[in-house]
Amino acid sequence: MKLVVVTSASALLLAIPSFAWAQSAPAQPDSCPPGSWFCAPPSDAQPAPAGRQGLQPLPDPDAQPAPPPRHRGAAAADDDEAPAHTPPPPPVVVYQPPPPVMVERPENPPPYEYRPPPRHYISPPREWGLNLHLEGAALGDGTHHDASMGGLGAGLRYKPSRYFGLEWDIDFYGGHGYIGDQRHETSTSFNALLFLNPQSRAQLYLLAGFGWSWAHSENDPNDPVYANGQSYDYAYFGGQAGIGLELRLTRVLAFNIDFRGFIRSRTDSQSQYTAEFTNSQGQQTNTAGGGLLTGGMTLYF
Repeated sequence: MKLVVVTSASALLLAIPSFAWAQSAPAQPDSCPPGSWFCAPPSDAQPAPAGRQGLQPLPDPDAQPAPPPRHRGAAAADDDEAPAHTPPPPPVVVYQPPPPVMVERPENPPPYEYRPPPRHYISPPREWGLNLHLEGAALGDGTHHDASMGGLGAGLRYKPSRYFGLEWDIDFYGGHGYIGDQRHETSTSFNALLFLNPQSRAQLYLLAGFGWSWAHSENDPNDPVYANGQSYDYAYFGGQAGIGLELRLTRVLAFNIDFRGFIRSRTDSQSQYTAEFTNSQGQQTNTAGGGLLTGGMTLYF
């Protein structure tokens, strides 16, 4: 009981000053009616609703706009206080591909033309050449089985194109004729040459031409029948044709080999009185034929 009495007395002592302060405080209009222990805050000081604290008020539409921030030329203190100038964002670029081009197909398209790759020739389109050659004549066995002749010659060649050429030749022969006589001949001929594959180094060619020849014949002193020391002069005209191969080593140098068959007849003044050839049956003729094997080189320029 003593503890209860002490506690009650202490509470009463604390409540008396508080009651006296409340009675002495001035009354607020519309908030503290007379005789009230607690006063409500005035209506114009109501707290903001929850969730709206910290919002900035709306700008006044009649207020003047704030001046733009100054550039770096202003004072340092003002620059530090002014907000940094933000450049405007770049414009938005929208890429749109161009519309497709529509090409109309012609009603009659041009025909397709195949063009082969260009050929590389070792020779120029036109050229001159100097030909030097050796040759052997095939005349048959002859009456004494010793008919054989050989010689050498030269030719001047002109090629107006890679496929075609003209050649003038002069040749000299010596040996034994068909009847066993000792013979020396000089001939000249004109030939046309057709090159079949001028793009290759090994070029196949055909030739054809005509020519004249002159021969001096003497009886063989070792022949017991015709050892009379007589001599004869003959003239001939004839034609020839053949096939050959030219190996083009360089632009300047080429080697060639060909075989030519010929046929000729006498044209001298004595041909109508005497015959050059007489066989075992007594038949006589002034026409003869044979073959020539020619090999040499050509210098082109």
